[in-house]
Amino acid sequence: MRSPILVLATATVATAALRAQPPPNYYNSVVATSATTLRSTLHAVIDDHTRIAYTASGTDTWNVLELADQYAGNSTQILDLYKNAVYTKQGGGNSFYNREHTWPNSYGFPNDVSTNYPYTDCHHLFLCDISYNGARDNNPFFGGTAGWTEWTTTANGGQGGGSGTFPGNSNWWTSQAPAGGWQTWAGRKGDVARAILYMDIRYEGGTHGITGAAEPDLRLTDDLNLINASATGSNLSIAYMGKLSTLLQWHQEDPVDAKELAHTNAVFLHQGNRNPFVDHPEWVACLYQGSCLRVRLPEIWINEVHYDNTGVDVNEFVELAGPAGDNVNGWMLLAVDGATGQQYGRRRLSGVFPNQQNAIGTLSFSFPGLQDGSPDGIALLTADGVLMQFIAYEGSFVGVGGKLAGRTATDIGVSEASNSAVGLSLQLGGSGSGYTQFTWQTSLTATPGARNTNQTFQ
Repeated sequence: MRSPILVLATATVATAALRAQPPPNYYNSVVATSATTLRSTLHAVIDDHTRIAYTASGTDTWNVLELADQYAGNSTQILDLYKNAVYTKQGGGNSFYNREHTWPNSYGFPNDVSTNYPYTDCHHLFLCDISYNGARDNNPFFGGTAGWTEWTTTANGGQGGGSGTFPGNSNWWTSQAPAGGWQTWAGRKGDVARAILYMDIRYEGGTHGITGAAEPDLRLTDDLNLINASATGSNLSIAYMGKLSTLLQWHQEDPVDAKELAHTNAVFLHQGNRNPFVDHPEWVACLYQGSCLRVRLPEIWINEVHYDNTGVDVNEFVELAGPAGDNVNGWMLLAVDGATGQQYGRRRLSGVFPNQQNAIGTLSFSFPGLQDGSPDGIALLTADGVLMQFIAYEGSFVGVGGKLAGRTATDIGVSEASNSAVGLSLQLGGSGSGYTQFTWQTSLTATPGARNTNQTFQ
């Protein structure tokens, strides 16, 4: 029997943390067990993006960047990268700001042609004061000294301003051999670092998987001679940039902030791929420093369900699994009616995942009144309303309204019969550290709040 609307609440909802918002399951195929595996699986997620025209009568990089670098609180202005200056949006050809290639195009991909993907890749492009862009030129990034030339910043958005003391809030430049150098100011050094790290993972050589266009292999290094030798002004199969050690340090010193989240979200809307180091900065340590032991799929998932049994349904519940120490404060489970596509019940969550095996654990939530299928579903939302998972049992269907609108619930492929014995459940089995590595099993003794039967967390 279909039940009326029901609401189960726990303690006060926690304030949502600042975070980027990749679509549900965007990184599900990423495996972070080693640097090599992480690089290959992450590259497969972010490559083959849609190319944006550099300059065109239609949508081009000016349009994308004026959205990506929009000044917070004023949709008519942009905030530039190096000077931290605010300018009224002018579009292409203005005399105030232009487009900075943080990985200079002269290092491997100098030509603006339709087959040159890195040239217009907006994840490493930023709007920049024209004179500051010219000062940086194509110098690699590395740590400066008080003997370098100072390029000061403007005070805006609570950052920047001041001069005269190294490093202060200034950029610093040198022409010293072999390749010169540029130190980005403290407020944006992490943005620059993660943009360059993205380029190293996104461009691995070979060809674009859809268009067949040849792509360079872009590599980060500390070898300034290799970097200098890449500044040929010609297309290269392999090109170098850096310094890697400096970029890793900047990544640590300047964490992801709202400006960087806005940039990657805006670029994603147009290119269809994301900068993974904005979404998951912890992957930098695995890829470049070999610290992969605690890096896992950044996922919380539905791990076990019980909704139907013989007679009156009892002990209905939904279990989640996730990284030990992560919490689900303010997250929500939605019970969804397969006939209408609309929610009929919700359960506000709280709790911290225990370490039950290899830094992964489970949390179980009582959910009386779950409907009996043909079909019905369950959705999982984060505290800030991101739809993380939408599963169905006894058939698939499309959600209606709110975060579910137009989303298809994925049938888990197993179900509970109306004559099922009390005390059974549907549960994931197998070995892994993320949802897609497990398989749904049916008619097993329920294990709410514990690892499932035949389940190993790796």
